[in-house]
Amino acid sequence: MAQKNYTKKYNLDPFLKNLHEWIDSFRIDNDPGNFSVKCNSKKPSLYGVCDMVYNLVIPGELERYLANHNDENIEEWIKRIHSYQNPKTGWFKEGFINYGFHFKEHSTAFAISTLKLLDAKPNYDLAIKKKLNTQKKVEKWLRTKPEWGLMYWSGSHRGGGIGSVFATLGPDHYPHERFFDWYFNWLDKKADPEIGFWRIGWIHKIKKNRLTKQELGGAVHYHWIYEFFKHPFPYPENAIDATLLLQNEKGTWHKDFSYCIDLDAIFFMTRCCEQTKGYRKEDIQASLIKYLDYIIEKINDKEFLFSTYKSAHKLTGYICAIAEINKFYPELLDLPRPWIQTLDITPWI
Repeated sequence: MAQKNYTKKYNLDPFLKNLHEWIDSFRIDNDPGNFSVKCNSKKPSLYGVCDMVYNLVIPGELERYLANHNDENIEEWIKRIHSYQNPKTGWFKEGFINYGFHFKEHSTAFAISTLKLLDAKPNYDLAIKKKLNTQKKVEKWLRTKPEWGLMYWSGSHRGGGIGSVFATLGPDHYPHERFFDWYFNWLDKKADPEIGFWRIGWIHKIKKNRLTKQELGGAVHYHWIYEFFKHPFPYPENAIDATLLLQNEKGTWHKDFSYCIDLDAIFFMTRCCEQTKGYRKEDIQASLIKYLDYIIEKINDKEFLFSTYKSAHKLTGYICAIAEINKFYPELLDLPRPWIQTLDITPWI
């Protein structure tokens, strides 16, 4: 159990000192707003520029970075993001294939969320609205378009991504004024009461008790939308139990470094704890301490940062995880300023 008056504070000063140099390793020819998603690459990327916005906004480093880079400015970054939008469909894409084989719903949600953080909007509306303007269409789309089986995690980028797009754009851009009533109603009915996530794919018919990082990583892309609207998450206690069960001996939820899945787990625990008015709060605090004990020393090491985080998108998930811990348990962190939880501004990352 976590100590109620935990006195140790985790410091990220070395990481923050190295952050700007790390970001510069993704710049392409000092061209404003032109970032790759892979370190020292010359290939421009929508994910590259979007990730850098997040990696600077969350720790409150954007203004300082721009002040130290006279050839960079927000207007150019916005233009760069806009250049990836298809005027006919409204989708944001890097080309035929997105970084990491991410679906167009993921890249579009990420781009629109990034634009919101920069006080900007997309140039074009999304044509898919016409296919989601009735309850029947919304339910059919949720049932058939996202993958709910073996690749549930990546498949949820579609179902969660489409929800994030309209949540971020606001009511004037909904396919129908009742879109989110239909969206949440379908998801609420399909949630598994035993684990609080969804187990409705073909793989779950074969393995009814399946609980892996796929179920966790898939469910959170919908949970972000739930939390954004303060729509009660179904079976929050069970989701906390399942998430705690999936934490490994190191303190992460998958690898020997921290990335998106750790944000997913931490967000589930903290937000469901708040919804339940404190269910297993001390166990959650202990889980967060275990995670920080393992990861802070590593991320503060410059060699580890540069050798491990060669993809910009991996670091984004880690930084957002720290922001969520800072929001839930601020006593643990010694930060020069509170980090911004962007998921409270726009429900995607």
